Amino acid sequence: MKTLRRRAKNKGWLARGTCVGMLTRARISVHSWPTLRRIAAMALLTLGLAHHTVADTIYKVVDEKGNVTFTDTPPGDKDATVEVHILRDTNTAAAVSATPATAGQTTRPDEVTQFVTRITRPASGSTIPMGPGDFIVQAEIAPGLESGEQLILMLDGKPVSAPQPSPTWQLSNVFRGAHRLQVVRLTKAGEALSESPEHTVYVMRPTVNR
Repeated sequence: MKTLRRRAKNKGWLARGTCVGMLTRARISVHSWPTLRRIAAMALLTLGLAHHTVADTIYKVVDEKGNVTFTDTPPGDKDATVEVHILRDTNTAAAVSATPATAGQTTRPDEVTQFVTRITRPASGSTIPMGPGDFIVQAEIAPGLESGEQLILMLDGKPVSAPQPSPTWQLSNVFRGAHRLQVVRLTKAGEALSESPEHTVYVMRPTVNR
């Protein structure tokens, strides 16, 4: 009889010990969630920053023959002239509407394609009214972009964003004064295929007295 009571008593202690262990593990798991969430958030932030850094660097490469290429990969040609441009977030915009490709069009082998690349908005010589320096740039492209072709907008000789298929850009916080605008049509490989004439615009910004 004493043996049975002792066994029952031991089983009771074992049961209570098991419950305590389960509760302890549960508490550890619950308290670990905030830490795990912080770790996951930091990892995502790190990946996002890394992607942002790569996307914000554009290389303008001019080879010995004068051919111009834009790329986001550091070039390996030691004889080429390379300009490194860091894009500014205040002058970038997502693509609004893609220019339709010239599907179904054919060109004879002896026919030379005449490209039209020009800025339609704002007009050259126009003044951007007093404000924060925000305005839209639009371009006319003919014929339409082929698959893989893209456009890049140059502001004072520097790209304002990564190449895109849309002929529309929203510029923000452009400094006061005269600025040169130019649109470049790029092949799938990033080579300059056609350039628009430069437009000069004058941006008016409030003067802060100190």
